[in-house]
Amino acid sequence: MSEHGHIHTVLGEIAPSDLGRTLMHEHVFCDIYRVTGRLNELLNDEALAVEELAALRNAGGSALVEVTTPDLGRDPRALRRVAEKTELHIVMGAGWYRQPFYPPEVDRLSTDRLADIMIEELTVGVAATGIRAGIIGEIGIDLDYATAQEERVLRAAARAHKATGAPITTHASMYPVGLAQLEILKDEGADLSRIIIGHCDTYLDQAYHLAILEAGAYVQYDTVGRNHMNPDCRRAKALAELARLGWSRQLLLSSDRCHRSDLRAFGGLGYGYVFTQFFDMLRAQGIDDETLNTIAIENPRRVLAW
Repeated sequence: MSEHGHIHTVLGEIAPSDLGRTLMHEHVFCDIYRVTGRLNELLNDEALAVEELAALRNAGGSALVEVTTPDLGRDPRALRRVAEKTELHIVMGAGWYRQPFYPPEVDRLSTDRLADIMIEELTVGVAATGIRAGIIGEIGIDLDYATAQEERVLRAAARAHKATGAPITTHASMYPVGLAQLEILKDEGADLSRIIIGHCDTYLDQAYHLAILEAGAYVQYDTVGRNHMNPDCRRAKALAELARLGWSRQLLLSSDRCHRSDLRAFGGLGYGYVFTQFFDMLRAQGIDDETLNTIAIENPRRVLAW
């Protein structure tokens, strides 16, 4: 369930040692538009995705975790084709996103049945495709509290995690709700060292981040480049301080590309930004390359293996 396991990609199992620099929270295909009505929040162009992911390769990246869930428009077959064309390792998510996006079955099925669906996708594959998920998530809380349905999904995620060893990655944006997520997961008996609290860089409070780290979970700065949430200069300073405090083995990075305007074709920063400009910002904060490799290579290898 750690370094001794395998990493499960859309093209099959790989050894952790095969994984290089990894973006831990991205979207290649994503349909937020169906809920928000904002056309910018739709990624469904396969040819463009292949073109855009070249920037990740050029930046020295070898892999990404694609956390689009079924209620966000997950497309396992398209992800497999993209992985074949780009030669990137793509780890696919399972589960359900957050309350505004949930399908009716989240309310109608039992918590154990929801867990069983995730377990099947992780161990057998998504129905009719044989393509296995490699991570649970992104599992979200929409606001600053967990709704009854969101709690149900978190509990189901914990049960699927316990049955398989797969890690859980969460959506905890703009509020310090990662601690509420950890409480629910802990109550279900989850191994908190296998939990990634997402979007921590949208709420740059060190006490919040330290509470997550001290619980044993990963703090993920995964909205790098989203300056409307926080300027990257603040992200770099906060992450560097956590590394200096000795927490580099529990830190993860990504950029959460999920809008058309995130892509280079539409004037955005693209998938290569974390390992180029943002790495330079971290170096300017005194973070050495060994620490960057811990965050971008060693930690993904550890948490993604099961």
